[in-house]
This record gives sequence, structure tokens and C-alpha cells, in this order.
Amino acid sequence: MDSGKDIKMFGVLMLGLFAIAVIAGLTYIGADYLKDASCTAIDSTYDFDGSTCVNSTGSSVTVTAITKINVVMAVIDIALGLLALVVLMAIFKLVIKQAKSFGGGY
Repeated sequence: MDSGKDIKMFGVLMLGLFAIAVIAGLTYIGADYLKDASCTAIDSTYDFDGSTCVNSTGSSVTVTAITKINVVMAVIDIALGLLALVVLMAIFKLVIKQAKSFGGGY
């Protein structure tokens, strides 16, 4: 068995998992800034309080852009979660393959 090839594959899979984590982190950080910018772009008196867009009187205002951003974020969450699951399963498969080779052919 070519363990050098497996070690390289393990490294590539770990790098892929790290990239998924970085992308997920950036989308979480960037989503709040995007929602805030969308809220204030509609009207300069609007303010984004972390979960909703409010007007100057403190009433909640529905902004279509923020609603669509939430839908896109949900899709990104699902896609990145499934991609991470695929990468983790590939790592698990590689670890099991190596564990079997340590058993001496049993």
C-alpha cells in the first residue's frame, strides 16, 4: 500500500476542511455587515440592531433585501455543512484504510 499517497490525500482533505471553515467564518462575519448596509441603504434613518431593521421610532421594518440575505445564508449553511460532511467522511475512510493496514491483514 502506498502510505505516502494516503498522507498527501489526508493533507489535502484537511486543507479542504480548513478552507470550508474559513469560507463559513467569512460568510457569518460578512452577513451582518451586508444586512446593516442593506438596512441603512433603504433609508438613512433606519438602523440595524443585530436581528431586525428598525426605523427612527424603534418600530421593526421589513426590508426585502435582508429577508433574501437570510435565505441565501441558509442555503450557504446547508451547502457548506454537506460539503464538510463529505470531506469528513473521506477522512474517516482514509483513517479506516490505514487502520486496516496496521492490523497485518486480519
